Amino acid sequence: MAVAEKTKAPAFHRARFARIYYLDHQLRAGKYPNVPKLARELEVQSRTVERDLEHMRDRLGAPIAYDHQRKGFYYTSDSFRLPPLRLTEGEMVALFLGQKLLSQCAGTPMEEPVRSAFEKVCTLLPAGISVDFGTLEQAISFNVEPLRGDERQVAEIYHRLAGAIQDKTTVWIRYYSVTRNAFSERHVDPYHLRYFQGAWYLIAYCQWRKKFRVFAIDRIHELRETGETFIPKLDFSLQDFLGGSLGIEVGEHPQEVAIRFDSHQARWIRERQWHSSQTLEPQPDGSLILRMTVSGLGEVKRWVLSFGSHAEVLSPETLREEVSQELKKAMIFYSLSQNSCSVI
Repeated sequence: MAVAEKTKAPAFHRARFARIYYLDHQLRAGKYPNVPKLARELEVQSRTVERDLEHMRDRLGAPIAYDHQRKGFYYTSDSFRLPPLRLTEGEMVALFLGQKLLSQCAGTPMEEPVRSAFEKVCTLLPAGISVDFGTLEQAISFNVEPLRGDERQVAEIYHRLAGAIQDKTTVWIRYYSVTRNAFSERHVDPYHLRYFQGAWYLIAYCQWRKKFRVFAIDRIHELRETGETFIPKLDFSLQDFLGGSLGIEVGEHPQEVAIRFDSHQARWIRERQWHSSQTLEPQPDGSLILRMTVSGLGEVKRWVLSFGSHAEVLSPETLREEVSQELKKAMIFYSLSQNSCSVI
């Protein structure tokens, strides 16, 4: 098994067109590459490199020869050129989005991996290929929410957690809970890092609670490696764990939620898949009832409140009451504010 994993190359290197353009660059630069060296650099079998060289020579007419003194291949003529690599409109847009994503990730934990991936793609483009990002930017734009929390602290903890996940190492954390407005200390076994709406979250098994929990990375104020390893639980499934969540919040037990949206808001609600369990029930008056089975009702409550008077919770009764109380408090607040403004 270990040998199979070692010889398995990333998809980037397995693409033939990518390898051939890399070979052409090495040959044109006069680096006299040989099969073992190329196999190591491309992370493929030697026979794969040999087939690529044969393809270039027999199918593309590349003037490739072997120099026994330099122990490597070279071009016997400078006039040879590979067929042009043409980018479709969609591929150019993909490059543009990659460039924009890189700029949005500057200073965040994702800057280094995104930059590395984007640079690898760009190195495959022949000299004759260029993309006018300025022109594309006039026609296309997108928004990536700024990272929540101190970027340097989040980046440091992110990388340490990523290493702990890879090494399956238990960590000690000092964590601030916004709900309880208090700090706690606990040992956790880290399983997964997830980015959601501008914040990074750690999904880990909490040894204190004896359950899997979600921790916001920007609220981890201290982290220490314990040096202790853990054996991952075979029955843990990330998909099952987050399956009942509307986003990232996980509750104890999934519940069926029914929300009525008026005819105005219904037009937008039916355009999206809000949850994998959702069903839509059109009503005679043009309104729409959305049903879904979810956990983490606090997240659902905040989502419903974002629609104001256009959404009404039908069930469960506990969620309906919580939303009702929030709206009553808001009404009181605005009433007091209006009176204050009148006095001023």
